[in-house]
Amino acid sequence: MLYLVDKPMADVAFRTAAGDDDARIVLIQDGVLLEPDLDVPTYAVAKDVEVRGVDLPPDVERISYDTVIELVLEQEVKNFL
Repeated sequence: MLYLVDKPMADVAFRTAAGDDDARIVLIQDGVLLEPDLDVPTYAVAKDVEVRGVDLPPDVERISYDTVIELVLEQEVKNFL
């Protein structure tokens, strides 16, 4: 399951993803300001990272919006935006 996460709904999103063995998290908009403490693949939208001037933790991979669209088309999505 792909979790699209922005800051206002982050707590709910991370609690939900913690119980999902197939979770993948995409931090989007102000979600890039967060540092999720989960052992799942985590991505951050590069454009949002650049706009906010954020340094990402080493385990968070920058991806483009085009890649987000590809991921959304490939799997089920839970939206926490």
